[in-house]
Amino acid sequence: MFLWIFLIFIIGKEIVHAYLSWRNLKYATSHKEIPDILKDIITEENFKKAKSYLKDNTIFGFISQAFDLVITLVFLFFLYPYIENFVSSITSSFVLQGLLFFAISGLINLILSLPFQIYDTFVIEQKYGFNTMTVKTFILDIIKSIIISVILGTPILSLLLYIIKVDPNFWWKFALVVIFFEVFMIYIYPVLIAPLFNKFIPLEEGELKNKIMEIADKNGFKISNVFIMDASRRTKKQNAYLTGLGKTRRVVLYDTILSYPQEEILAIFAHELGHHKKGHITKSSILSIVFYVLYIYLTFLVYKKAPFTQYFGIKKEFTILLYSFMFISSLFYFITPLVNAISRRFEYEADKFSAEILNTPYPLINALKRLIKENLSNIYPDPLFRTWYYSHPAPVERIYSLLTLDKEAKSK
Repeated sequence: MFLWIFLIFIIGKEIVHAYLSWRNLKYATSHKEIPDILKDIITEENFKKAKSYLKDNTIFGFISQAFDLVITLVFLFFLYPYIENFVSSITSSFVLQGLLFFAISGLINLILSLPFQIYDTFVIEQKYGFNTMTVKTFILDIIKSIIISVILGTPILSLLLYIIKVDPNFWWKFALVVIFFEVFMIYIYPVLIAPLFNKFIPLEEGELKNKIMEIADKNGFKISNVFIMDASRRTKKQNAYLTGLGKTRRVVLYDTILSYPQEEILAIFAHELGHHKKGHITKSSILSIVFYVLYIYLTFLVYKKAPFTQYFGIKKEFTILLYSFMFISSLFYFITPLVNAISRRFEYEADKFSAEILNTPYPLINALKRLIKENLSNIYPDPLFRTWYYSHPAPVERIYSLLTLDKEAKSK
């Protein structure tokens, strides 16, 4: 009975995702008119191109998703048990067995996913003019990612393997290590990890930098500098983000966004600052900790009770724990809409903060319009799909929300 429940959730998650993706494509392509709010920037050619981009990505998603599901089932029934037996025959060290198990599994997954990564980057993204990545950069990114995974992953995974071996009630220690590692990664990412993939150059002295620093100072936001990332090495898409903790916190602008008018860049910066001022980073961190603890505890319960050995022939604690993680991950997929609903609320609050800082919502509105056009965003996402998957409100929804705020402010 448990085997069927396990497989229903593993397979059911993929079926739900495919159904929602199909709905999203059908809903988007059924709309023939550009919204009035976007007619000043979106042409019929842009509109058709965005639909085509969505269609290509959706079809590609169906194919890669079906492949992933087949590979997952092959791993569950054949490869994981085989790899477990193989590493057990090599060494008697439990920790080394676990390291080898996850290294081999990870390498196989990487090799199997490479054709899809290549197609996505050098066919779909290339077709729509987004990709600027060379083959050399693509290969170097993979090599760097593997090296970082080995350097950072080996000690943390060794510690986790040791914990699950020596402590029958390991879940809370496991959770503490995972949370500590997550915070550590957020802290070091801007200064140690990100620079391995991109160059970060301080924004040159001038009016834009002065205004950014002025906005930050007025709102009690301590930053030593604003950095420009050479995102154009890989993509023509535009973005900006706030990253890091404490002394490593920094504001990063894609170099592809520097062509925007100054007031739009300031509006985007004010939006990112809004996340800080509204406590979204702290709130998100607390929610993440609660999520991790719940996730790990439920995984521990499944690990203790589920008869994975009976159905799959696995014996090692790390393999049983992996199967337990996969089961809980499938369950947690169905609370995705709740998590994203919280995130979308934060985005609305940050938008409002940006409008208040600049005393007008129109720079952010214009920036959102430009992002919709340049990134070929889906103008008409399916309501159920966006409820399930969108961590940000749909751009058009954000624009209407900002316009409503403007009307309310003028009516006071």
